[in-house]
Amino acid sequence: MQSASPRKQWLGPRRIDPLQALRRRGHAPAALAWAFAVGALVGSMPIAWGTTLLCLAAALLLRLHPLAVQVGNLAAWPLQLLLAYPYCRLGASCFGPLVKRAAENFPGNASTHLLRTLAAANGAALGAWALTAPLLLPLLYM
Repeated sequence: MQSASPRKQWLGPRRIDPLQALRRRGHAPAALAWAFAVGALVGSMPIAWGTTLLCLAAALLLRLHPLAVQVGNLAAWPLQLLLAYPYCRLGASCFGPLVKRAAENFPGNASTHLLRTLAAANGAALGAWALTAPLLLPLLYM
């Protein structure tokens, strides 16, 4: 009798069965639409890292269908690229003096100026996203 390979043991029933049960579980269309809208909202955040993990956290906290949230996240990728510049501009106009002061107060030398500027612009864009997110969620849900 041959033993299963380590890969098959790792992908055994403990890991595959819950994923298949999640896929087979029926959900109401409104619940799936809500999960998709939350995924698209989080996926439209103007950050270049972590939207997948943030969507997973949102799905677990709000008890939404994780697969639908991730599909919304991936579907919002073009929206994220499209809105990155407007969010940076809106954030600069709303939080300009605060962001400039924060960027100047970072410790470091001249070689870190680019990183300070990018971090400040990203913070301003996230602030703008936080201001517009309550307006964007109902549009994504429709």
